[in-house]
Amino acid sequence: MSEQQQPNSTFTPYTTEQKREFAKQFTPEQRKSYRKGQQNAYAHMGNIGRRNSSFIYNNLKNDEAATPPPAPPADSKPKGNRRNTGNK
Repeated sequence: MSEQQQPNSTFTPYTTEQKREFAKQFTPEQRKSYRKGQQNAYAHMGNIGRRNSSFIYNNLKNDEAATPPPAPPADSKPKGNRRNTGNK
């Protein structure tokens, strides 16, 4: 087994030279097409994130407008929970 195929080996990324050698098997048009596809994918993800963000923000804004403000407390003095024994 080669070093890259061993199950518990650590990942080693390609060097710049290895990447250049790998890219030689593709035509310049194929490389441009791949790059364009990557750009489209990232733009698409950004658009989805922006849309979801606007959707969530709009829902929060609508929820705030729909809920009435909290009612003021009926009694300004809090009631105690001790029994009045009459001894002072």
